[in-house]
Amino acid sequence: MIGTTLSHYHVLERIGVGGMGVVYRARDERLERDVAIKVLPHGTLASDAARRRFRREALAISRLTHPGIATIHDFDTEAGTDFLVLEYLPGEPLDARLARGPLGEPEAIDLATQVADALEASHEMGVIHLDLKPGNIHVSPRGRVKVLDFGLARILQREGGWVTTSMASDSAALAGTLPYMSPEQIAGGDPDPRTDLYALGVVLYEMVTGRRPFEQPQPAALMYAIVNTPPPSPRSLAGVSPALEALIVRALDKSPDGRFGSAREMCEALRTAGGAYAAGTNAAAVPVGVAVAPPASGIRSLAVLPLRDLSGDPAQEYFADGITEALITALARLSSLRVISSTTVMQYKHARKPLPEIARTLGVEAVVEGSVLRSGDRVRITAQLIDAANDRHLWAQSYERDVVDVLALQSEVVQAIAGEVRAQLTPQERERLVAGRSVDPKAFEAYLRGRYFWNQRGTADVRKAVEHFNAAIAADPTFALAYSGLADCYNILGDQHVLSPAEAGPLARAATRRALEFEPELAEAHTSLGFNRMFYEWDWAGAEQAYRHALRLNPGYATAHQWYAEYLAQLGHFDAAIVEAREAQALDPLAFVMGTTVGDVLYFSRRYDEAIAALRAIVDTEPAFLHALNDLGRAYAEVGRFEDACACFDDAGRRGGGDPRSSAGMGRALAQAGRTDEARAVLAALRERGRERYVSSLSVATIHAALGDVDEALGWIERGVEQRDSSLVWIKVHPRVDPLRGDPRFTAALERMGLG
Repeated sequence: MIGTTLSHYHVLERIGVGGMGVVYRARDERLERDVAIKVLPHGTLASDAARRRFRREALAISRLTHPGIATIHDFDTEAGTDFLVLEYLPGEPLDARLARGPLGEPEAIDLATQVADALEASHEMGVIHLDLKPGNIHVSPRGRVKVLDFGLARILQREGGWVTTSMASDSAALAGTLPYMSPEQIAGGDPDPRTDLYALGVVLYEMVTGRRPFEQPQPAALMYAIVNTPPPSPRSLAGVSPALEALIVRALDKSPDGRFGSAREMCEALRTAGGAYAAGTNAAAVPVGVAVAPPASGIRSLAVLPLRDLSGDPAQEYFADGITEALITALARLSSLRVISSTTVMQYKHARKPLPEIARTLGVEAVVEGSVLRSGDRVRITAQLIDAANDRHLWAQSYERDVVDVLALQSEVVQAIAGEVRAQLTPQERERLVAGRSVDPKAFEAYLRGRYFWNQRGTADVRKAVEHFNAAIAADPTFALAYSGLADCYNILGDQHVLSPAEAGPLARAATRRALEFEPELAEAHTSLGFNRMFYEWDWAGAEQAYRHALRLNPGYATAHQWYAEYLAQLGHFDAAIVEAREAQALDPLAFVMGTTVGDVLYFSRRYDEAIAALRAIVDTEPAFLHALNDLGRAYAEVGRFEDACACFDDAGRRGGGDPRSSAGMGRALAQAGRTDEARAVLAALRERGRERYVSSLSVATIHAALGDVDEALGWIERGVEQRDSSLVWIKVHPRVDPLRGDPRFTAALERMGLG
């Protein structure tokens, strides 16, 4: 092709290739200017009629005169070769620029704003791009953007089937480039302008993190991830401001309705985020409450795999698990690192999978593995750091101390790992890494046993954890971690309705207060404090303050993100809540409770189909996880799938020994389905059950509401307010109390709770 002439265009050199054809630089011999010639694949336009239609529509697109859109000059055919003539652009495509590394936030926002502005102009003309990607975004030497191939994918789809790409060449039903496709494109739905906004979100994610949100190598796995799984949080990969992260998360929403409504809206959001960044503030940020550190110059994500117990005594297994969790907790406090939580890594305790495979599954760059040997009063920790991409050992070291100095030993290991991965530490983080106090060996053993049972989360396990935390406190009355663990237990026992709010609240509050008395900057204790203020005190401002402080102290603490997400959802801040819930899931991807929280936030934001998909994925993996099973049932009920809802509640009730929450869900679903007599029978049994154990007033009220017993329902709401029923924190957003909204008594209840 080089050296030939197409019409009056002399082809000089090849400058690019893509799914829509090969691009050459050519000389327009009539106007004496350089142009770009795009030669369409042979057979794309199979007939003269198709060729005429394509010419007509391509020239219509050429009338898009926006400065951010590359101009189409002509379309012609020469000796059976169909080609487009476009303006020749100096500079380079964005994908070539990104091959050298991610962009700084100001530059990324500037380029994305220019693209959004171009999209706005195109969409106003009724043209959707459908193949927006870095290769179709050209950046001039002065940083000006030109978007290429506007609308051509859609035109070609009408003429000869979707344009295929190298990653999706086995599917003639896909147009564009697979990693940048929206869920609705992959699912075969009708694209609209919000499809382009999703692609721009992918491009923006890639600009600031240096990677795409989904990087599965196989097309089927990649398509599944795009449709079903959340991407890693941008902030977990790079120093992204909360405002920009929230913007990216919204653009990448699985549902078009969850994204920006128009390119203009996204453009304005980008300008606002850019202005806030330039001013050195975060005025545009949603309330996520995390201080953002600069990106690490080395490894930015890692997993600490369960340390092997070399004692040979099965009764000592808890000790190695406890040391593993302590290392994870300490490393997670470093804001420049994303560290996978212990709940997830413990699932690899006896795995024999290759380290690169584990790292790919967890989405991390490096892995720490090693062993623990306790012999008498001595402890030896051996740790090694491994580059996950090539299974190359970067560092290894052994440390040995007396058990009484085990906290200092952990600190030494963490400092060494942080140094090896070149983590950037704030002065406060450096201070917290310095070796702390000694600890009584008996207290430390009891604490590790307590955390071992706490991580199981079952009611019987949490009760055992209470015993061990109390034993730790008896051995060392100043041991802050033990008090924090005890507070977590009481908070959860109240949330599970094992203890009443009047019992759980004061017990958790007292334990939290003692933890903070001995260690004022303990992130876990501030997280417990936020939960207590939220569920038992209804101190909304105080709860937010505690959560945000916990996240500043430990931005990698998944539970803090999880509970803060619930707080934001309770107040109706759903966009911010989804960001926090997905951050928790990214930090602890295999923990069922984190995925369930994502489903719950979607449920309360009335995005029921997405909630069902999230919760169904958990129940399919672990049918015995009652939290997800109950919550899936209530989501089914809200979309009218009453048989599926009742099946979930029945299964959860049998597995949970008649948990009142399952009974409440069953009663309400039966009432919604019109099975009134059965619903009233469940209601009567639930009220009788309340004579033996604590039953939430909200549970009873929601069944009455579904039956149309408004006065009865409101009476139970008022009783719950008097009892400070912890479940009532959801009534501002809970779909189950919708029949009561507008009644003055309901409004009064909200005002008494500080939610009016």
